[in-house]
Amino acid sequence: MLRKILATAVLLAAAGSVSAQEPRTLTIISHNVHKTAATGGDLADAQNIAGEWAERNNVTLNWVTLDIGPLHDRLLREMSLGETSVDLAAVLNTRVVPSVATLLEPLGPHMEANPIEDFEGISEGLREATVINGNVVAVPYRHATNALHYNETLLEERGVAVPTTLDELLAAARAATFTRDDGTRVYGLVTTLDTHVTALQFLSAFGAVYIDADLNVHANSPEMIAGLTELANLYKEGVLPPNVTALGLDELIATMREGRGVFAINPFSRYTALNDPAASLYPGQIDVMPFPTNDPGVASANTEFWSWAIPANSTQKDLAYDLIRELSGKDATVRAALNGNGPVRPAAYEDPRIIEKLPYAAAESIGLRDASVAVPAFADAVEATTVFIEEMQAAVLGLKTPEEAAASLQTRAEELVARSK
Repeated sequence: MLRKILATAVLLAAAGSVSAQEPRTLTIISHNVHKTAATGGDLADAQNIAGEWAERNNVTLNWVTLDIGPLHDRLLREMSLGETSVDLAAVLNTRVVPSVATLLEPLGPHMEANPIEDFEGISEGLREATVINGNVVAVPYRHATNALHYNETLLEERGVAVPTTLDELLAAARAATFTRDDGTRVYGLVTTLDTHVTALQFLSAFGAVYIDADLNVHANSPEMIAGLTELANLYKEGVLPPNVTALGLDELIATMREGRGVFAINPFSRYTALNDPAASLYPGQIDVMPFPTNDPGVASANTEFWSWAIPANSTQKDLAYDLIRELSGKDATVRAALNGNGPVRPAAYEDPRIIEKLPYAAAESIGLRDASVAVPAFADAVEATTVFIEEMQAAVLGLKTPEEAAASLQTRAEELVARSK
């Protein structure tokens, strides 16, 4: 009898081992930038971190990539179901509010059983922001701190110096705007005004703050009005593209790669994609710097960050967590940075591979030093970003004066904040 029991145990153990290696599919919902960070995308020297993990574990990765709004809308719908096929999701810090956190898997038990390598090495501020009601509900993966990218070749052609102050930048963007002999328009400044972050980056250089960490609204400040006025003037003068309020990230990248834009507002990490020798007409010629202000030695830098989270109704939580562990390790963080990711481990900027590969590492460290979150997380943070976009775009397009837009934004944002308290 004992022999039969032992034999049965051996067979069950063997079956379990085989089962663990059977092909599985892990569905990941994210923005395309997260897929590129984890796999290298179409970069010539891609670091396929997630792909290597998948091969070792006999897993097929099913990436569902969406823009920021549709991504979170889809995720919320999935998490409201009894069960979801989404196993892993990238979530933006402003979306991780208490009501959403209750739909995410608490990661504490997973981390105790199978710790993330040097978890404390991840930026403390980011880690603290992912703890909701005492539970770790997400692991920071990517920070997107905005900066100023510029095409050195085009500036030289136009005889324009690299700006060191905000006033110099505004003058340079105007001087660098022109039409080529073939009719191609080259825009002095390119940005994505279909989101709030890059617009707030521009406005913060004037000293404007939308909503501070204590949930005080400052939308109707002189600094905000001054920034909106300048943004509207740049649009009216043709320094900004005519479709700037609908221009998305992919089009911004293409515009800069093709030499149709001189300056661009985007995260530091976009340097890699803009200089990709396989896709850019100006590889190695598009540099990046902290966004200048008129205060000597002070940069303006808005930041947001993304984390990996597991839906509480997922059926493959352990497998999803194992991929989080892989992507969050010290070496993986450096390799993802080589793919253009914003590393959430400060020590990564000291790694020789990053110093050698990413010339913007020192500049980004300055940007991080002066960075602030674009909009703090609160129950109606998403609505607050939406009303900001509406009023900002109305000012840019001339549908409202900057003063009217700022006053309306102040009233609407105050109502949202009050409702959340």
